[in-house]
Amino acid sequence: MPIKTKLVMSLFMTFFMALIMSGIMGVINGGPAALARWPMGFAMAWPIAFIVTQFVTPLAFNLAFMVAPPGRA
Repeated sequence: MPIKTKLVMSLFMTFFMALIMSGIMGVINGGPAALARWPMGFAMAWPIAFIVTQFVTPLAFNLAFMVAPPGRA
C-alpha cells in the first residue's frame, strides 16, 4: 500500500476513533455534563492516536498475519 494512502487512512481512522471514544468515555466518566468538554478531549486525543497508530499498525498487521495468515479460511 502506498505511504500516502496509509497516512490518509490513519488520519481518517484515528479521527473517527478519537471522536467516538472521547465522547463515550467522557459521558461514562462525567455524565452528560462532560459533553461540554468533549471538543477539548477530542482535540487532545486525535494527535496522540495518530502518532501511536504509526508505531502500532505494523505490529498489529504482523500479529494479524500470524493469527490468520492469508489463504487460510
